[in-house]
Amino acid sequence: MKKLLINIVAMLSFTACLTEHDVDFTLPAEAPQTLLYHQNDVVKPFTLSFEGVAPETMADGALNYDISKVAWIQASDTTVVEDSINPFSINQETGVIQYTPHDSTKLGAYLIDVMLNNEVGTTAFTNAYRAVLEDWRPIVFIEAEDENIELLIDNAGQPLSSIVTDAKVNVVRCETSDVKIDITPALPEGTQLLLHSTGYLYFTGAVEQNTYTVVLSAENEYGEAQEQPMLYFHTKVASTVERPLFEMEITSNYKPDGLTEFEFEGMFFKQISGPEITSATTWWNINREKKNHPDQSRNGNYITRCYARTLEENSQAEHMMVPLGSFDTENLQTIMTETGVLFNAGVDITGDQRIEIRAVGETAYNEAIANNDVASKIDDWPLVYTTAEHERTEKGWFFIHHNAEAGVKINDAKMKIVVLYRHMGAINSGYMGLDQLKVTGKYLLFD
Repeated sequence: MKKLLINIVAMLSFTACLTEHDVDFTLPAEAPQTLLYHQNDVVKPFTLSFEGVAPETMADGALNYDISKVAWIQASDTTVVEDSINPFSINQETGVIQYTPHDSTKLGAYLIDVMLNNEVGTTAFTNAYRAVLEDWRPIVFIEAEDENIELLIDNAGQPLSSIVTDAKVNVVRCETSDVKIDITPALPEGTQLLLHSTGYLYFTGAVEQNTYTVVLSAENEYGEAQEQPMLYFHTKVASTVERPLFEMEITSNYKPDGLTEFEFEGMFFKQISGPEITSATTWWNINREKKNHPDQSRNGNYITRCYARTLEENSQAEHMMVPLGSFDTENLQTIMTETGVLFNAGVDITGDQRIEIRAVGETAYNEAIANNDVASKIDDWPLVYTTAEHERTEKGWFFIHHNAEAGVKINDAKMKIVVLYRHMGAINSGYMGLDQLKVTGKYLLFD
């Protein structure tokens, strides 16, 4: 009896204690029914850790979160990510999804299934969280036909061309100034290999007769570039010699009307495109005179003028003048041109009204002529010089004497030099032409 009284007193004391501390034994009405991550479908760099925000849920009770499955989405299938390489985790109390990079993490989309439980039960929420992992590290790649580049130098070690035009460096998600250049063996003191903003490498001084290995790399806030492209510079001693290729000399007057093509003074003239030539149109006027030249003090100036004038229709047209001879391309480094270019008031000097000098392999040129397909090919031929670089500075006659040098690569044993008269505007009542054309090639000589 005494023991029973003790138990009753103990029970009353325990009940009083519970009442004093307001303990609620009420269970939730149901298992969790809702779970929503507002910041979903996130796109993140796979190299950096991140975490999402807490989800919204209307579930009651003591909540506990867990990940039941992580799936990697491919084009036509999904793959369950193994726990040992799973980069995603969850805060069991808040439901916040956390990402930690793993050596085996793959790029792409991930779907995460989340389980939420309370005292009543557990509910699985399929595809509750979605994330896309991308590689935001910089990319460095090289445009080059061959990673082995022949670097030509003179006897003192000075590169014949400080700019390496055989390779162009391209970058993504960084600037060219962010690219790091490692070169072995080390360059002589005072010489550097640098990268210009245009993407071309260049030397600041002399180099040695050697083979240099160049490694390019870059880094941004998301990490280092995965690929580190390489180049090999093989130095070779060489010198240059200039060889005359062509010089225009007009020794007689000639004014052909109504001709689409003809030969004259060692040159071939051809209309490439334009309206049909009629009696009302003068397309060619080639003469040896200086009475209309803006600089009449010039001695022996030979003026060849290409009309592009019509009295009836649109005068848009293209013509070309080609020296009859072909020129060697072996060891050709650059082409130099000396031109005297003139326009009269009837032809504005814009990008549409221009004279161009281009080089082209003899085989490609002959094919274009044979197929009457010059118009669609000419823009692919290497450009040596264009008058579009100039602007008219006065009304009436405009004349400019210009020297230009351009490196070219011709995949043929022989090449042709092509002068293009391009009247591409709607109305051209005047003419433009050359009173001088001299073409020289700079060739390499090897020890």
